[in-house]
Amino acid sequence: MNDEPTKAANTGIRLAFMGIVVIALFSALFGRIWFLQVLATEDFQVQAETNQVRLVTLPPTRGRVLDRNGEILADNVFTGVVRVETSQHTEEDTELVLHQLELLTGVPRADLVERLADDSEGFFAPRIVATGMSEDILEVISERALPGVTADWEAVRAYPQKSAAAHVVGYVGAQPADWLEDHPDDRYMPSDDIGRAGIEGLFEERLRGTAGIRKIEVDRENNVVREFGEQPPIDGEDIVLTIDLELQRAVEFFLQKGLTEAQGRSSADDPRYNYPAYAGSAVVLDVRNGDVLAMASFPTYDPNWLVGGITSSVYDATFNDPFIPGRLNNRAVQGLYSPGSVFKLITAMAATKYDAISAREWFYDPGYYTVPVQGGSTHYNAGNAVYEELDLAQAITESSDVYFYSAAYEVYALGGDDQWGIQEVARDFGFGSPTGVQLPYERSGRVPDGDIKKALFEAAPEIYLAADNAIIWVPGDTINMAIGQGFLTVTPLQLVNAYATFANGGTLFQPNIVDKALSRSPETSGEVVQNFDPRILRQTDLSGVPVDVIREGLDGVTKFRNTVFGPTEGTAFDAFYEVGWEHRSYGIAGKTGTAENDGVNKTLARDKEDTAVFVGYGPTQDPRYAVVVLMEEAGFGGTAAAPVAVNIFDALRRFEQTWEEPEDLPLEATTTDGPQCDEIPITVLRDPSIELRVPEGCPYGIPTPVVTGEPDTDEQSLGLLPESAGPDSSAASLGMAAAFGGVVVGGSRRRRCR
Repeated sequence: MNDEPTKAANTGIRLAFMGIVVIALFSALFGRIWFLQVLATEDFQVQAETNQVRLVTLPPTRGRVLDRNGEILADNVFTGVVRVETSQHTEEDTELVLHQLELLTGVPRADLVERLADDSEGFFAPRIVATGMSEDILEVISERALPGVTADWEAVRAYPQKSAAAHVVGYVGAQPADWLEDHPDDRYMPSDDIGRAGIEGLFEERLRGTAGIRKIEVDRENNVVREFGEQPPIDGEDIVLTIDLELQRAVEFFLQKGLTEAQGRSSADDPRYNYPAYAGSAVVLDVRNGDVLAMASFPTYDPNWLVGGITSSVYDATFNDPFIPGRLNNRAVQGLYSPGSVFKLITAMAATKYDAISAREWFYDPGYYTVPVQGGSTHYNAGNAVYEELDLAQAITESSDVYFYSAAYEVYALGGDDQWGIQEVARDFGFGSPTGVQLPYERSGRVPDGDIKKALFEAAPEIYLAADNAIIWVPGDTINMAIGQGFLTVTPLQLVNAYATFANGGTLFQPNIVDKALSRSPETSGEVVQNFDPRILRQTDLSGVPVDVIREGLDGVTKFRNTVFGPTEGTAFDAFYEVGWEHRSYGIAGKTGTAENDGVNKTLARDKEDTAVFVGYGPTQDPRYAVVVLMEEAGFGGTAAAPVAVNIFDALRRFEQTWEEPEDLPLEATTTDGPQCDEIPITVLRDPSIELRVPEGCPYGIPTPVVTGEPDTDEQSLGLLPESAGPDSSAASLGMAAAFGGVVVGGSRRRRCR
């Protein structure tokens, strides 16, 4: 019985102890809560604020640029890069950083200082001070833990073909000042390079791809606390061009070679000097679909020079050298030039289309033309040449300025809207507006008329009114424009596109320099994202245009022919003859031009020399390619530009054997009406033992040889008459007979190198 009180007492003690423990625990808990909520609130608030959620940009891999055969023109390679974030070290640290980096990277101290001072990528952006570092150097720099210095592997742009197609491909470089503001949603970092020219610039969005993003939480020491997931980047697309790399290299080589050869020739205007000839352009188009097969501009550059940045002093020495002007300019689309006599194609089409002249009507060229108005000015042929009897074809072949002066005035004299016929045809063939090729900074050129002339005079009266020029449009303006001078300006690409349009029967394309875009995503790598199909801008109206006659004239430019007007050498004959060009198998038609340049060459402190131009297409039997060669201050088109074009056509003839035919397009037929007349080798034409006859129905100047016996040195027995014979003489009668099946007569060889 005595045990029961004892048990009750023990139970009470245990309950009391447990109560004390519970009270103590709750007191501690409430005390801790009070501490956390009252005393430690400020500390935890600071810690919570320093733990931040950050968005990390995951850069995509930039797409490549390829030629039509898959040759890589622009690629990405990994290289060791050293960056310095100047905001993370003091001025005292700068000396240490410079000293150590000079020793480790081998970059001169002066260059390091200049690169650290360069804030073109943004004031707070890390500066790239060295590239191409080896793994060993990267490890050493990382181990030194220099303030604000990072050394790591990075993907950088590389151009394995160096200067080949540089103006087409372009380059990447630092962002302009307002780039991030203009692209707030594209996840660019201040240090990201962007496309600055060419395909790299125009297709920046497609080449770059889409940056990914990773969401993380970090503490005050930038340690990752946790990750919230990521959106992976989407790599950029590959851009495949229409350019053929082998042909591109050939075109660039022949253009530079031609310029060098021109520099070795004495100026026709002042033999004391040679031609400067330090710049030019050449373009090859496929007339069947508008593809650009090659586009060269000289002087050129290596885009690798600009990867990773370039110092101001090196930039000035490289790109601002007055003797190597405009390295970065793509003259094919940015250069504006007077086209000279190659524009006569447009004048010929306009004058006949508007019935201002008759293509086969004989015209007498005395070497000069006086505008038939009161006080009209007198204009002369180049070199004061006298061509005597001509028709339209012969005028094109010999490049008679006087013939086209007269034709232009006849167009002007039509009055009304028709007086602007040359301008209308020029615009119809693409002059005066961008061609639409996929390249940035293309210029429009200028097809002048009354309004444009007035605007020019009002904008710069100190230039245009200095010589008391009339502010209104006058006949002389049309006459100058007719031979590619005056206020008219064109780009080389516009020129070759116009000739391609004529060659293919009148289809004006917007040239394509991009063939397709390819995916680089793992799931669809190599698949076509977009094809850039041929783009027909319009079908030009050739009604009323004697296409066959004009083709005959263009065809004669590259040949020696016995015409109804006498034996004739075209203005580009020498260039083709010197290489033994075989016109029967691969005929070339074209036009030379020698465009006068106003003003002074400031670098050389003397008057500017003429621009040499050649534009042509071939083969004439089945036109496939058009070529333009334009060489600044290089002299005569027939002497300087035509030989370059010959070499380019020869390269085309060889390379095309391995090319696939483009798909058929709805082009108008380019074959001529009437009989197909044989072409005669030059050796036969010069053989006095062969009598030359023109079969009935054949155009002028395409005879058939008939062996008549032993050579005879007597000019009369050969049927040759003095070249001064005019249309009213017996020579004219015999010449007309030749056109209808009689004997072709002629005098001394007719030629003019222009």
